[in-house]
Amino acid sequence: MKRDLVLPLLTLAHFSVDGVCGAALAAYAVDEPYLEPIVYYFGLYNLIAFGGQWCAGWFFDRRPRAVLPALFVAAVLLGGGFVSMLPTGLWVASLGLGNCLFHAAAGGLVLRRYENYGPPGIFVSGGAVGLGLGLGGFCTAWLFFVAYVAAVIFAYRNDCDISEPVFGGQEQIVGAPSSVAILGCGVALLLCVVLRGFGGGGVSGASTLLFPCVFALGKAAGGVLCDRVGYPKTILAIFLLGFFALQGEGLISALLLAFAFNLTMPLTLRLLHRCAPARPGLMFGLAAGCLLPGAFYPGAVFVPASAMIVLQFLCLWLAGREIGRGEDAR
Repeated sequence: MKRDLVLPLLTLAHFSVDGVCGAALAAYAVDEPYLEPIVYYFGLYNLIAFGGQWCAGWFFDRRPRAVLPALFVAAVLLGGGFVSMLPTGLWVASLGLGNCLFHAAAGGLVLRRYENYGPPGIFVSGGAVGLGLGLGGFCTAWLFFVAYVAAVIFAYRNDCDISEPVFGGQEQIVGAPSSVAILGCGVALLLCVVLRGFGGGGVSGASTLLFPCVFALGKAAGGVLCDRVGYPKTILAIFLLGFFALQGEGLISALLLAFAFNLTMPLTLRLLHRCAPARPGLMFGLAAGCLLPGAFYPGAVFVPASAMIVLQFLCLWLAGREIGRGEDAR
């Protein structure tokens, strides 16, 4: 398979996986008369889908040849989400585990295979649109499932070893910082993800496609912009755009703020990978897990948006300065 087809295929698969899960859960919620079971099973799904990614990613880092088979296993598990005769908890867990395996396998693969900021942003953008379509009931779970299976089969038939990196996947940090500095950078980047989960669309509860599309556009644009103008200018632009959004009120300002928060997604993913170049799956999984606080406790931590913008900028600036020391950040 041509190398430039891997990223579009994985992005399509990401779109389809999140669409499958969103559509299946939305169909359940429509038929469930009580709120408590809905909250419980949605929470169970999120816990498995996002909380288990670090463990799955760690496994795929040690067994990169298992990435492609895992995409087929994920299809089987996602299909289990349609078996109505199963107990609700079991098919919800099947959906969550399928989602978990896909994200850890494909997300780590994208980080390993490509060296720029753009590919991670493009990859994660597909999921936001798929989730919005699924939760909004615009497409059935079966249509998403067929699209996912087709994407995986096409990848398998044309390139049986898509786990091989294009650029070697072992990025070296020029003037490598100490282990303590790298640990501090990782913590700062994960804090940035936590903030995004609270303030920038860590989960999409919008009933229309407006906000999911803005989330997707921000994720993709952040990486592309960084590749074009460089890391320092990109984080400065995010900082200024966030404060510009706060000067107004209403829908437009909310959309701009969500867009600004989501611009950071590919930056945190790429820099986390640079903290541990041999552990892309684990780093992707840890980032996904840090979205859980925003999903489970959306109103538990009140941080003014202006403070979030400042904290986010400081986390990105400190991490980028240390990790990118000695290199011209793209």
